Amino acid sequence: MLTFERYCHAWAMAVNDRDTDELMSLLSDDFKWVTYTQDPAGLDTAGTRKFCLSGGVSNVNYTSTIYDSDEIIAGMNEITRNGEASNVLGVAKVRDGKVYEYHHIRAPK
Repeated sequence: MLTFERYCHAWAMAVNDRDTDELMSLLSDDFKWVTYTQDPAGLDTAGTRKFCLSGGVSNVNYTSTIYDSDEIIAGMNEITRNGEASNVLGVAKVRDGKVYEYHHIRAPK
């Protein structure tokens, strides 16, 4: 079963180390990052990979898991975006062990 902790660690590798392989392997072919605020249409897998490699976010750090199931994973992590430290609540919808929809909300620390 995919867990929020594993998903968050894959995001950390993608953003902190610019290694997107693990994250991309956890996303479905029809993945959509619905709450990506820079594009009202959201981001697909390719757009998400580009975001991770862009350097706009750093210091992704897993904080805690709120909920893990076969259909939903949710938890908290910390990030730095454009020099501002934030807490992030992430909720991902899962199908067949892969994330097909991601939602987040970010608040300054």
